[in-house]
Amino acid sequence: MLPVASADLPGALPVAATAVAILAVAILFSRRRSTGGAPAAAPGQGGKPIPSPYPLWSDLALDVTVKGDFPDAVKQHAQFGPVFWWRFLGRRLLMVGDYEASMRLLKGEHTIVEADYPPSVQHLVGKWGIANLASKQHMRIKRLVQAAFTPKAIRGYMPRMQAMAEEAVHKWTAQGDILAYNEMKWYTFRVAVSVIAGFDDSWTRPGPDGFEHVNALFKDWLDGLFSFPIAIPGTAFARGMKARGGLMQRINASLDLLEQQTQEKGQKGEAPTGQEAEEQAEQPTALDLLLASRDEEGKGLTREQICDNVLVMLFAGHDTSATSLTRIFHFLHLHPEAAERLRQEQAEVLAKHGAELTEEALADMPYTEGVIREVLRIKPIIAGFPRVALTDFELAGHTIPKGTRMQCSLAQPLLTDARWAGEADPLQFRPERWLDGAAHRTGAWIPFGGGPRLCLGWLLAMAEMKVLLAVVFRGHKMTVHHPDSPWALFPLARPKDGMPARLQAVRQQ
Repeated sequence: MLPVASADLPGALPVAATAVAILAVAILFSRRRSTGGAPAAAPGQGGKPIPSPYPLWSDLALDVTVKGDFPDAVKQHAQFGPVFWWRFLGRRLLMVGDYEASMRLLKGEHTIVEADYPPSVQHLVGKWGIANLASKQHMRIKRLVQAAFTPKAIRGYMPRMQAMAEEAVHKWTAQGDILAYNEMKWYTFRVAVSVIAGFDDSWTRPGPDGFEHVNALFKDWLDGLFSFPIAIPGTAFARGMKARGGLMQRINASLDLLEQQTQEKGQKGEAPTGQEAEEQAEQPTALDLLLASRDEEGKGLTREQICDNVLVMLFAGHDTSATSLTRIFHFLHLHPEAAERLRQEQAEVLAKHGAELTEEALADMPYTEGVIREVLRIKPIIAGFPRVALTDFELAGHTIPKGTRMQCSLAQPLLTDARWAGEADPLQFRPERWLDGAAHRTGAWIPFGGGPRLCLGWLLAMAEMKVLLAVVFRGHKMTVHHPDSPWALFPLARPKDGMPARLQAVRQQ
């Protein structure tokens, strides 16, 4: 699938039309190869079958390609009910949009359902990537790396994250006009490379061989992630596979360098001492844990297994956070009263805790956290997740047969959270809602998923966003030049113009 934004370029309409035609043929081809599609679900309460509101040729991927946007999940499920049939990339899917149903699927991972990503994801992520692993293999990898994302580990990362945020703010202020989305990617990628992989700065330094190259590779890789796995030159999938090769080459080179440095230290009898030894003992990266892991027979992970998972963690550790931060600064530009309240909160935090951003300082930023939570509520970064039924089970009043493929919406529960149902405009940007009693009741704030596949790095993501907001609002403001510019929303939301902006120093009141 060609990038959605390509249809907006001069002279690109014939290209877009060709892309849609190829996509339609691929959909029909995939259905001819189907062995009958998904099993039929049993009628629900009252004997009503699950709705199939769309014609046979209709496909979510085709719809997104033509319209450049995801359909409105709230309106769809309000019209068709909590479940209905559709297709995505040629596969018949049960579309699920209901908080209770979503939580049943999230918590039922490895028992009643399993992750079921399309073939393009399986190829581009790699067969050993944690997103593609099931059951015991998935739990093993998650168990190995989760120690790198605990509150204790994140507490140890704080000095590095603050230093990176301060360096970024200094760079942006000196630079004048910036493309905010690109700069958010640079900041979050630096954090990911440092605390997840521990790689050297060749990944993030300026220049065509550094971050520019890596960012271009990840863009092509992401564009191919949800496409038909047709490796014809020029297709999104072909570009994505080429980008995967380039990323794997860099990952392998960095792993070789780490191994060489470890061997050299061992030959010289060098060992870290003092503070360095303490930091290394308490703050292993996710890669450190993968490299040190051993199974019951004493065998470690293969290089292929390690590389696939480093690729997944580097992507997951920066791209969604970059989009979230870009959205946050966009909202703060539109709501200067919220930006001013952030500034006041930082003045209070500075007076109480000093300049160092500690775990305690972050805990004293309830409004900052409210801003983040509110943006992730109103503009969900991840639209949903795919699952396949491992057994027959009940869902939303229907019996779902084993083998049924499902696409579960995260956006629908977030946007219809019952806690705010009584408000005149539940989707109004109001960060202070997270400071009152209603926020502490059980609700549908699930932007990071849940259950066994709850995002491993969600605490890290929240911390790195709070750190950057703290540094910015201790003496700066960001002005967005074209706040009405459109966004591309597939496969991940991003401003089509990169969101030109300016970061300026301001005098603290």
